[in-house]
Amino acid sequence: MENHNENFEKIKAHLHEQGYHEKDVTITSGKAMILGVFYALPFVIVIGLLYRFFLVERACLLEVSGLSFYIIFIAITAISVVIHELLHGTGWAVASGKGWHVVRFHINAMMPCCACKAALEKNSYSFGVLAPFVVLGFGSVFFIFIYPGTVSFLTMIVNFISAGADLMIACNVLKEKGDVLIADHPKEPGYIAFYR
Repeated sequence: MENHNENFEKIKAHLHEQGYHEKDVTITSGKAMILGVFYALPFVIVIGLLYRFFLVERACLLEVSGLSFYIIFIAITAISVVIHELLHGTGWAVASGKGWHVVRFHINAMMPCCACKAALEKNSYSFGVLAPFVVLGFGSVFFIFIYPGTVSFLTMIVNFISAGADLMIACNVLKEKGDVLIADHPKEPGYIAFYR
């Protein structure tokens, strides 16, 4: 079975034959995590302030500390990560018009991951990249206003922070000019832009 790296090399070779040249827009995982937090932080701060000043009076605050806090946090994170990756896949499957065969789910560093196996136009690629940010991030905001409390607040933080690197990548994609195709990098956070 062909792995993602082999598929990526085939995409590159095919696009080079068609006269495209490439631009590498990748960063290290560590840098993606740090920058992702900075991209997500404004959303967390604004929603956190709204929560503090307008919702905390009716919030269902749990008395959790120590082990019970970590169990809740790990459960929220585990559920959110799985849904997050499924949303990437759904976004690319729909936006590409090619269905699920352009989507690859795999495990990387013991975490579920999703990658797009096709070079897409920038709007289609961005749709898949931003799907978790929009659905989970703003879904969490809706949840926090309907049912404010410890669980909804933690869920909001996890969903925005985990989508921060996606937001950063989407911002980079939107800066790409003209007729460009975007391909997921097989190993690093980010993408390769292909220009004629």
